[in-house]
Amino acid sequence: MITFLFLSFFFAGALLVKHLLFWHPMDVSHLYENGPLLMGHRGSPKEAPENTLLSFRKALEGGLKAIEVDVLCSADGKVVCSHNHDLERETDGFGYIHETVYTDLQAINAGARFNESGHCPIPTLDELISLLPSDCIMNIEIKSHSAFDLGSVPKVMHLLKEYDLFRRVIISSFNPLVLWRVKMMNRKIPTAYLWSDENVPSVLIKPHFVNLVHPDMIHPAAHVLHEKTFRRAKRRKLRINVWTVNNLPAMEWLLERGVDGLISDFPSLMLSAVGKETVPQV
Repeated sequence: MITFLFLSFFFAGALLVKHLLFWHPMDVSHLYENGPLLMGHRGSPKEAPENTLLSFRKALEGGLKAIEVDVLCSADGKVVCSHNHDLERETDGFGYIHETVYTDLQAINAGARFNESGHCPIPTLDELISLLPSDCIMNIEIKSHSAFDLGSVPKVMHLLKEYDLFRRVIISSFNPLVLWRVKMMNRKIPTAYLWSDENVPSVLIKPHFVNLVHPDMIHPAAHVLHEKTFRRAKRRKLRINVWTVNNLPAMEWLLERGVDGLISDFPSLMLSAVGKETVPQV
């Protein structure tokens, strides 16, 4: 009996050590074939209401080949595009999306706080996927209203399988359990860990955290990407995509430092930073 317990603990420990120490981020070089990954933050939110089809259309028309979108689930399990759980901040609705059925969400104007937008419905992830060209890369940020709210993950994964999007998608989240759940369902899906808190990087890059989550990329806010974090991420071969970078000098500086991608509200500025577009003179 003692021998059995010893062997059980030994093999369990060996598996834990293997999980924690002997892993590498997956190769995501196919996402960077055209150079730095330039992602429209919620589409092009300075031209149209964020996370609406109009906003994503503007980003594509501006020349971007990648977009970032926030998703969460309605009360009846429909995956919709929205950054906020509450409806008051950006729409003319009231309450919470996860407590509202999709048919009721359809009547809400997502552009109510945006000047001259007209009526912009809250789109579903299905609708966004149908809008995007086949070469467009999607960075899907899965929102969760609590640490253990993982219900959106299988629904998003089902859509990725249905539309065969595994090669042109990134799943990102502030919630490490979301990323863990994604990897448990399909280890070939690239994942990215988001943070904006000054205190997170020192925890994130250390083995006891990053080795549990196994992200393939990190998505730090620009103000928390310190030199130490940058070096450690590069040493671990983690790709670095920075958000939300909204001025040209910062974009150019970050790209010169060696970040792999940018997320911005201004598509034209990002294209200018890599020499693909000239910013119009005002």
